[in-house]
Amino acid sequence: MRLEKVLLACLIALVTALAPVESPAQFGGGTRGGRQRPDSGAKEQRPPMQDNSPEQVEDRLGLLEEDLHLTADQRSAWQSYADKVNALAADIGRDRERGSLANGQMSALQQIDRAVDIARNRLTALEDIAATAKALYGNLNPQQKSVADPRLVTIVSAIVNGGTGAASNRSGRPASPR
Repeated sequence: MRLEKVLLACLIALVTALAPVESPAQFGGGTRGGRQRPDSGAKEQRPPMQDNSPEQVEDRLGLLEEDLHLTADQRSAWQSYADKVNALAADIGRDRERGSLANGQMSALQQIDRAVDIARNRLTALEDIAATAKALYGNLNPQQKSVADPRLVTIVSAIVNGGTGAASNRSGRPASPR
């Protein structure tokens, strides 16, 4: 019974994570401070990068790695953690890219089965991340732990929840109090 509840919770989280994330830029609110940049029309327009794209995740991990000032002994644990996180981000990115196309070609039951398979795979990936995070965290000194505490989970949360991780800015560093 407990396993069914966990799988149902994972399925709900997955469906939420797979839903398209609407950015303010889609509704004309993508400018900072409500002002247009004077040169915005002259420069080449690039599509906005999602907060949870594999590139963003890699950037956040890189910033955290720099801020941790890892020793040589801590590098292998860090690399295991970063590899698992990057793999999850890439997997979710691929699923989002092909998700709507595949759903149009499947029956409702096939879509549900696919969602369950995806949830099962996500759970396995998150368990792998948790194991590598524990190994990494166990090797950190108290100062490094204070840096890692708010950010290890924020990076993973942003991936799983579509960029809506707990109080962080786009850099992956904790938001500064105002």
